[in-house]
Amino acid sequence: MGYRLTLEQYAYLLDLFYAGICLRKLSRLFRAHYGIPISPATILRRILYWVKEVDEALTYYIEKGEYSFEFQFGDIWETDEMFLRLGKNELALMVVRDLKTGFDVGINIDYPVTIEAVKVAFRNAVDTAKKSPVEVRCDGLPVYDQAAKDVFGTKTKLSVYKREDDRGQNQAIEGHNGVFRVRFNAMKSLHSKEKSPLIIKGLVIDYNFVNPSPSLSDMTPAEVALNKKSIDGKHSWFLLLKLAIDYKKNISPKKRNRRSKSKDSTLDSFV
Repeated sequence: MGYRLTLEQYAYLLDLFYAGICLRKLSRLFRAHYGIPISPATILRRILYWVKEVDEALTYYIEKGEYSFEFQFGDIWETDEMFLRLGKNELALMVVRDLKTGFDVGINIDYPVTIEAVKVAFRNAVDTAKKSPVEVRCDGLPVYDQAAKDVFGTKTKLSVYKREDDRGQNQAIEGHNGVFRVRFNAMKSLHSKEKSPLIIKGLVIDYNFVNPSPSLSDMTPAEVALNKKSIDGKHSWFLLLKLAIDYKKNISPKKRNRRSKSKDSTLDSFV
């Protein structure tokens, strides 16, 4: 690609991609909007690059409590697994979701769904929430019982929640999973075992931080967990990209255990 895109243009690509627009259509829309020809393959490469950068920045700032990332999560979480088609195979996405805020506090992408794989999702959830839940609701898959005991301990209650039909699904979280499946099917973008986990992580970031939900009074799960609206009420990848750039500029790998000396007031007010 012979063009150098702006941050706003990258945000445009990410916003539409994670809204469920396939790469080929996104290439046409971008050219019509900006007058810049960009191939679907190039779009995917840049999306993967920025998702990795944003995910690394968010992981650091949430762990350190930087930029006011001080979430208030509830005591009841729900967990489920969904299977996403990858060619002739499948990937399993294990999700741990806070029932109060709707925030995906922990995920793991693996196959098959084993006790160890579920434990990774549970540990990620504890790292994000900085606590264990009082109750975890699941669909009764046996692996959840041992994984919950190993990660949360005996003080966390494991409950089985199912629909009243023969599908036996965890009722609340299935709506969340349905949204993910619809958007994956529209994007048609799970290509390989190397690229697909980053695409999935991007969708989780979009769900938590960018995509407002009518069931949350048109707020994102992150806004509910932080009890504040984003700056100017905007919902976009743009500020997440700025966050990633600030992280890369001010916190080198050798300094990641120290607080950043630089604060961007605009980013701080975002959260």
